[in-house]
Amino acid sequence: MTSMFKTWAIAVAMLAAPVAASATGGLGCSIDDSNLKFDFEAIFSYSDIGGLFQIRGELASKDKRTEKSLQNLTLADADVKQQWFRGNDLKLMIYRETEGDGVPFASVKLIVEATRPPDEEFGYEGKYMLTVEPAVEGGVSQAFTVEGKVGCTAG
Repeated sequence: MTSMFKTWAIAVAMLAAPVAASATGGLGCSIDDSNLKFDFEAIFSYSDIGGLFQIRGELASKDKRTEKSLQNLTLADADVKQQWFRGNDLKLMIYRETEGDGVPFASVKLIVEATRPPDEEFGYEGKYMLTVEPAVEGGVSQAFTVEGKVGCTAG
């Protein structure tokens, strides 16, 4: 009977112990200027090792030199190649290239760098760089970069 009581007491103690909360928040970024329309949403963990997940968004390059198949993209987790979201810093790299046999290589790479101003609780301000490498058959591609401002919120 003593063994049964000990097992029961341990079970009750485990149920009564506080459970560590795994809080999450939402991140959203947007750009809409003459170069780019970009809407981005993700969930993040407040823990140091959480990262971004459940990524959704749209990236639309407004430059006609962008390969047609890369002009309007629906984003997913695999498109975020690098991320840094800690403290006052937010950095993202989104990358996609053409796929398929016989399709000339082309790519788009968007880098977002934003910081949270000291007087802001949820807002981030920064800049973006969109580098486009157009498809060129039988020649050398001339990549170009456009830049602008980005705004993000997190909470």
